[in-house]
Amino acid sequence: MTLETNAQVPLVVFDEFLVAEEWQNLMRYTYERGNDFSATRVVGAGGTHQVDTSYRRSRVLFELGEFRDVFTERIFAFLPQVLAGLDFPWFPIKDVEIQLTATNNGEFFRRHNDNGTDSLSSRLITFVYFFYRQPQPFTGGELCIFDTELENGEYRAPGPYSVITPAQNQICFFVSEYLHEVLPVQCVSTDFMDSRFTVNGWLHR
Repeated sequence: MTLETNAQVPLVVFDEFLVAEEWQNLMRYTYERGNDFSATRVVGAGGTHQVDTSYRRSRVLFELGEFRDVFTERIFAFLPQVLAGLDFPWFPIKDVEIQLTATNNGEFFRRHNDNGTDSLSSRLITFVYFFYRQPQPFTGGELCIFDTELENGEYRAPGPYSVITPAQNQICFFVSEYLHEVLPVQCVSTDFMDSRFTVNGWLHR
């Protein structure tokens, strides 16, 4: 496993986050649970969750079975390196929120941050783990993370940004208040198992 930091925006990336057998089993689990994925939602006014296909298109599974513990334990093991790389102070983690997301042909997630509403304010660190069928059956789906500042109660991205191209068995961590987006995926087959898959989530204070 290697650790990378990014100079454009504070970002920590680990390659080969899972051993080969683990991510292969995760792919098998995803296949077996394919029919259980549902349309992703966004948080609207008043903290309500709603489907908005002009803002976000993908499918999500909230039950990760044994893989919830796999990711939680691995993340905790590397948390000191993550916080140091992000120059983020230690905090007591009260919850780890995890979901599995599939993004297929023409799907995307427009610019947003992960803790900009009162109902999500306890999210401090975001993580995104990439995995997919080989050979890679899609293009696009880059994760763009923007240097972000809060001005007059609104988050703005006036500065540089980083682009993370999905790489097999790679995980990245960044501060949840940073604006970010998922660029559209091109997947000619439109087969569910040819999607850009992520295990993504948040560390809550």
